[in-house]
Amino acid sequence: MGIKAKLKLIGLLPLLVAIVFGVTIYRGQDRFSALSDLALKTDAMREALRDVRDVSRRILVTRDNAIRPEGYDALEIVNRGMMDLAVWRDEPGLGEIIHGLERHLLMARIHYEMLDGLTVPMLKWIAVPQITEVEQALMAELDALDTRLRALHQTARAALVEHSERLWRREFWLLTLTAVLVLWLTHPILDRIGTALHTLTQGTRRIGPNGLPKELDLTGEDEFGQLARDFNTMVRRLAESEAARAERSRDLETAVQDLENFSYSVSHDLRAPLRAIDGFIGILREDYAATLDAEGLRLFGVVSANAQKMERLIDDILALSRAGRLAMEWVTVDMNRMVDEVWSDLLETASGRPIQFQRADLPNCQGDPRAIRQIWQNLLANALKFTRDRDPARIRVSARAETGCIRYSVEDNGAGFDPAYSAKLFGLFQRLHGMDEFEGTGVGLAIVKRFVQKHHGQVEAGGAVNGGAVFAFSLPIGPESFTAAANVEDG
Repeated sequence: MGIKAKLKLIGLLPLLVAIVFGVTIYRGQDRFSALSDLALKTDAMREALRDVRDVSRRILVTRDNAIRPEGYDALEIVNRGMMDLAVWRDEPGLGEIIHGLERHLLMARIHYEMLDGLTVPMLKWIAVPQITEVEQALMAELDALDTRLRALHQTARAALVEHSERLWRREFWLLTLTAVLVLWLTHPILDRIGTALHTLTQGTRRIGPNGLPKELDLTGEDEFGQLARDFNTMVRRLAESEAARAERSRDLETAVQDLENFSYSVSHDLRAPLRAIDGFIGILREDYAATLDAEGLRLFGVVSANAQKMERLIDDILALSRAGRLAMEWVTVDMNRMVDEVWSDLLETASGRPIQFQRADLPNCQGDPRAIRQIWQNLLANALKFTRDRDPARIRVSARAETGCIRYSVEDNGAGFDPAYSAKLFGLFQRLHGMDEFEGTGVGLAIVKRFVQKHHGQVEAGGAVNGGAVFAFSLPIGPESFTAAANVEDG
């Protein structure tokens, strides 16, 4: 049986006891009321006897017919009381008293009637010897009745007190027994709950060598046992999932490493024949230029240009491969100095065209200086390339602090792009302009994204066709972020 079912049964026990308690009180209240009525009835009967005694004495003195019915009325009250007391004849301790009351009441009525007959007004001045004897006998019977009624009253009061005490003792023991029974039933449940909660609390905090929680050592057929079994099943599934994930991660790392090694090797192997082709084309052009017509010279130029383009593509692929293989070195990077150095190097290739360059004060960051330099190199080179048809070209470098990071941006007034395709810009070999418009291989921004992601940052781009472009990257702030990133790289 589960704990929930046991608790429901224990909860029903007080309800059952409350019903028994109510029934017992109800039945006990009937006897309590009857004994109280008995005591009150004896008081009323004794009061009526006092009236009979008073009336009898006044009859002897006055012999007044007007007061004689009062005595009969008082005796009738006592008689009706005796009729009510008849239900107690079988009660132990009361039956004998009631039987004696009936006998003395009968004699008292007889003596009162005799006294009434001997004291009529016409005999007022006649000495009747029996009057004194009858009066004395009447008073003796009235005294006997009063004595027995007083005894009955005391007995009723004593029975009332005894019944009340017995009733409350019964209820007390009933409540005590219920409390003991509830404690006896709930103790193992509470002990089970306490032990289970302790086991669950401590067990869920234990971490195994694989970083997963350990299985719980908690048995039983109740809810806690089922919870422990479900938890252990979950732990085993997590372990299986973690093992599968680790295996897939190893396979993925191996595949990526093989792919990088392949691209690196292929790129190195392709550079030599491409350079040979370009060199031989140059030799042939010099040696046989006089014998070639314009179409032949053009074809030699096409072959040479494509060889050089292929070599640039291979160089970019090698750069991307090195970006993935680069072991990060985390230091403080002076962004102002780095941007100035990169821009100074790029100006040498700008061929003297008008350029307005602005650099705001840039906050320093934590990162790898080689990777950060490559990011600025690619973004500023793109800005120079896509503003070559602008007079003047305007390029602005700025930064602003955001929640948990610093956002660096490069803004230009160049050719721009359709913002609907901004998501494709950072993909490998993705280009939004034709080769006849702007040279490039579509690898530079992919390298930017790779290096920013290695710093646990984000890249974004915005712009409009012929409305310029803004390329931005965000780097996290705080030593905690860089420490975590460094740990990931080391791992």
